[in-house]
Amino acid sequence: MVFTSTVFVFVFLPVALALFYVFPARWRTAPLLALSAVFYAWGEPVLVVLILATGAATYYLGKVLLRAEGAARRWWLTAGIVLISIPLVVFKYLDFVLESLGLERAAAEVNLPLPIGVSFYTFMSIGYLVDIYRRRDEGAPRLLDFSGFLAMYPHLVAGPIVRWAHIGPQLANPRFDPGLFTYGAIRVATGLAKKAVLADSIAPIVDGLFATGAPTSVGAAWLAVVLYSLQIYLDFSAYSDIAIGLAAMMGVRFHENFRYPYLARSAREFWQRWHISLGSWFRDYVYIPLGGSRVSPVKVWRNLFVVWALTGLWHGAAWTFVLWGLYYGVLIGVERFAIGRYLDRLPRALQHAYGVLVAMLGWVLFRSVDVGQAVSYYASMVGLRDVPLWDPDADLALQRSAGLALVSIALAAGIAKRLMDRVRSQIALPDDDESLTSLAETRAARTLSTRAAI
Repeated sequence: MVFTSTVFVFVFLPVALALFYVFPARWRTAPLLALSAVFYAWGEPVLVVLILATGAATYYLGKVLLRAEGAARRWWLTAGIVLISIPLVVFKYLDFVLESLGLERAAAEVNLPLPIGVSFYTFMSIGYLVDIYRRRDEGAPRLLDFSGFLAMYPHLVAGPIVRWAHIGPQLANPRFDPGLFTYGAIRVATGLAKKAVLADSIAPIVDGLFATGAPTSVGAAWLAVVLYSLQIYLDFSAYSDIAIGLAAMMGVRFHENFRYPYLARSAREFWQRWHISLGSWFRDYVYIPLGGSRVSPVKVWRNLFVVWALTGLWHGAAWTFVLWGLYYGVLIGVERFAIGRYLDRLPRALQHAYGVLVAMLGWVLFRSVDVGQAVSYYASMVGLRDVPLWDPDADLALQRSAGLALVSIALAAGIAKRLMDRVRSQIALPDDDESLTSLAETRAARTLSTRAAI
């Protein structure tokens, strides 16, 4: 089931909200879990067992971690992370590994389906165990509570990656808030419009341009990249809008996941605005444990390469995704150690142009079917291929997309931000501080004085 389907909007969602609020507040995770299982099973009736099993394994491993002492705690954490990661590794990366080893026939025979949301709920489960290991949280009181949190249908399809420390206390006693419900409905409507009207209308134009393999002209190459940059932003941010809105309609607040990333003035700032929950997850659970930026320059580079290679691989099982991640690792490192001070001195307009350009160039790798296609696009964009400046394919694509592109650019530039801020203020919804994307402090954490480092 997808958020933009008529079944979801006109059947599932009204029934889900009615059942959610019929139950007493303390037991609302029960209908939430049941409805989330139905939502998941609609497209994958068998693999729904996988997310439920992951939830149960994570919950009980968390209980073991709470009781464990000394070296046994690290052992249980390692074992837990390995166990929880098995479905993600097998279903998402086994084909990729086999193909990389030259075993194409074996990869074709395996051809496993990718479970919906497996990348998201795996990271949520790992973060949950690490937080308990670090004694920042005591975990969920009941299996029902944790399973409802993990399988919660608003974030299941495309995130954001939420954390128990932030969502768990809210799910313990969710209340109907008319203002928050109204705001949620507006966010859902906004997301549906961005996805169904804009992103899905731009997608076939982009697909047509990339379907030719190599670009047919310089203009076609640039137009394809510009349109894809808009499509992917509208698509990803729309799902986050819908997820945030659905949660709000149930009295639960998710953190913002996209903050107008094309307003960024550097690669680093782009990732402070793009898929914030993913970036903060890698920061808190990979980058900082490796030493972060408080180590020698050589180790900082190592940390950047590890984090960004994993970030690319998380997005997809292909070398183009790995290279896309490493592209950002190199850029952020260069900005940090070499050109950052010079960027800061440029006029703001040039800084924004730089930020948009580096994002667009990165999307070439992300969208290309293989490295060869990406190289042909880069070569075409700078005039190194024997193709015309403009051709009928580019002309047709421009005619079909001009209006959509103008509206999309206006939205990406934040034209609706003031309106949304006004809506928030009128319903007295507090601002979502960016710092809250880090681990929220819980009441249990404040009572624990022992700190452990992973």
